[in-house]
Amino acid sequence: MTIAVILSVFLILQSSLDPLAAWLIAINLTAFVIYGYDKFVARQGYARVPEKVLLALAAVGGTIGAFAGMQIFRHKTAKVEFRRWFWIIVALQITLVVGFYVLTRR
Repeated sequence: MTIAVILSVFLILQSSLDPLAAWLIAINLTAFVIYGYDKFVARQGYARVPEKVLLALAAVGGTIGAFAGMQIFRHKTAKVEFRRWFWIIVALQITLVVGFYVLTRR
């Protein structure tokens, strides 16, 4: 996630993006790349990225990048437990966004 923090700071300093938008762009790009990297090293037999890290990338805002990585690289799509946790994270994020919207709509 250090990569995402550095990228988001760069985006904030080099553009007119607000910090949340910069973070979401950075974390989603990072998640996508890490999912692709993990698929690559899995095929090569090298050390893998722990599933907890992959799920954490989604949990801190990289859900779209993680989902894209899962689909494009066909990575973690057969692991039922991983997919279950991924969709729990998605459901929680949707609940938080809708709750925030409802509470701040006034």
